[in-house]
Amino acid sequence: MKKEELEQKVKAKEDMKGADLEKAKLKGANLKKAELKEANLDRADLRGSDLREANLEKASFERANLIQAELRGANLKKANFTEALMHKADFRDANLELAIFEEAELDKAEFRGAKLERADMTRVKAIECNFRDCDLDYVILERAELKDSNFRDAQIRSAKLERADFSGANLRDADLRKADLTRANFKEANLSGTDLRGANFEFADFTDAKGLTEDLIEEIKDQNGIVD
Repeated sequence: MKKEELEQKVKAKEDMKGADLEKAKLKGANLKKAELKEANLDRADLRGSDLREANLEKASFERANLIQAELRGANLKKANFTEALMHKADFRDANLELAIFEEAELDKAEFRGAKLERADMTRVKAIECNFRDCDLDYVILERAELKDSNFRDAQIRSAKLERADFSGANLRDADLRKADLTRANFKEANLSGTDLRGANFEFADFTDAKGLTEDLIEEIKDQNGIVD
């Protein structure tokens, strides 16, 4: 389906559930409020496209190009972004519950206020992203690159963060209760006001981290964590 044809269908408010748009050339397309539930957008070129408030539940974007795409307020529950390119994409206030982002590239993407509960973000590259005020409860961020990202006021309870790189990240006032931080890197991270009750600190590195209380430092050391 050509870009112009798809835009016309969206404008006419057609329901395109399950549409096959694999490898579609949709750069800069206006797909605002599109009904594309369960659509196949694998390897599609969606650079700079407008998908704000679109219904993309269970849609597949595997290896798609979503660089600078607008997805604010979109329904992306259970969507698949495996190995997708999403630098500077805007996911503010989007529903991304149970979405899959394995090995996706998200540098400088905007997620403020998004729902990412139980999302699988294993091995994502998400440097300098904004996750402020996000719901990341039970998220999987194992081996993720999150250097210099903003997690201020985010909920990250019971998350799996094993070997994740949070170096230089802002976690001020975030809630990481019962999170698994095994071997995670928090060098030079801001942890002022962060709630880490019940977290697993085994072999995690907090070298030069800011905001650690004396009690927290002792707990980290008791679990073989590193604090210098």
